[in-house]
Amino acid sequence: MLIAALVLAVDLGTLLRHDVVANERICDASGLRTFYSRRDERPAWDAPAIASLARAIDHLADEGLSPRRYHRDAIVRLDGAERDVLATDAFLTAATHLSQGVTDPQFARPSWCAPPPKLDVAAILQAALDEHTIEETLARLTSRHEGYLRLRKALAAYRAVTWNVVPAGRSLRLGDDDPRVLDVRKRLGNTSESSLFDAELDALVRHFQSHHGIAEDGVVGAETLREMNVPAADRARQIAANMERWRWMPQDLGTSYVLVNIAAFRLDVIEDGRSVLAMKTVVGKEYTRTPFFAARIENVIVNPWWNVPESIAIKELWPKQRRDRTYFAREHMVVIDGRIRQRPGPWNSLGRLKFDMPNGYNVYLHDTPAKQLFAQPFRAFSHGCIRLERPLDLALYLLRDQPQWNADAMDNDIESGVERTIRLMVPEPVYVLYWTAWVGDDGHVEFHRDHYERDAALASALE
Repeated sequence: MLIAALVLAVDLGTLLRHDVVANERICDASGLRTFYSRRDERPAWDAPAIASLARAIDHLADEGLSPRRYHRDAIVRLDGAERDVLATDAFLTAATHLSQGVTDPQFARPSWCAPPPKLDVAAILQAALDEHTIEETLARLTSRHEGYLRLRKALAAYRAVTWNVVPAGRSLRLGDDDPRVLDVRKRLGNTSESSLFDAELDALVRHFQSHHGIAEDGVVGAETLREMNVPAADRARQIAANMERWRWMPQDLGTSYVLVNIAAFRLDVIEDGRSVLAMKTVVGKEYTRTPFFAARIENVIVNPWWNVPESIAIKELWPKQRRDRTYFAREHMVVIDGRIRQRPGPWNSLGRLKFDMPNGYNVYLHDTPAKQLFAQPFRAFSHGCIRLERPLDLALYLLRDQPQWNADAMDNDIESGVERTIRLMVPEPVYVLYWTAWVGDDGHVEFHRDHYERDAALASALE
């Protein structure tokens, strides 16, 4: 037995120098070396621990992860040093993926500026082996955010269902009598056999539209038909991709925070896990995308000057001024030290309120004079900053601990036309995120258009 153990230890030492073991690619070579060096390259796994790990890997499918990635078949099929190394690699990799995400941050989240803390996954594994808690430990590392848990439940539901395709054809609306109405009813779970588009179906269509980022007109037109005919399997992949985005989040978001969902064109103020204030937003165009990042709102600026970014000045404003010498004057713009600035007022591109949240992208929240854009369901029109539908409501919330800044005081300050910076007593966390699927407080999944085309690459990386 001693000779067998020595042989196994030698085999372990050899395998740790390889990137591939038993035709399985090693994912965490550094973690492997750390783990076995602490054990003097002694084997770690017995049959009960392997069985427990296999069960835990099977459950990773519930988290939107592929069990194939974690040597599932190999650790059951093999024995000896190869099994030991692959089991260790599987646990270390799964622990990292569950707690911090699968994808390389530089690949999938180049704008995320809050890297997760470093975990000593080797120590976590050793403790799990010592305490015989392999399954429980991996389960404990899974995100506990309410948004993640809701999506996990939705993932199981969407994997278990299929739905019919609604044939292409003319738009359908209230009052229409058409055989395709039956297909719409079936798709929306309505059991009526009537081909008449009645008020009950109109309400179902509007509900569907409201949960897919579509204008709620009750008409089954091209956009609504396209969203209805997305297969359930594709929706499951979309849900899994957004579960991955949740894994990037810090475990503690704060008791209150501002959450901007770029894909949904929406801002929520969250207290104790629930939205207490919500409003529409306008975000960056396709070629001036709003980045996703974490920051803190430090100041509310009343009647801000707009310091025009150099890129906008060169590409847009200076050409307009050269074509029309009165352009700057009409737009209340001045040139100071070679930089274009716009005076405070109702014409100002930042509106009457700006929320300063220092970050590496020079992105902030602000008011806008272009209120008409909030009536549109698709609102990617900005240069990257985030325009707010109800900025005064957000300002009053952020200044809730400073009662001198009530609604009347804010109105008076705005009417003065003078720029003022009001510092928050406690900076408010803000998370600017990109979620195309989430579960609302009503229990229904919301799907929104992936207008920055990020989901496909992320889903492929997960698989």
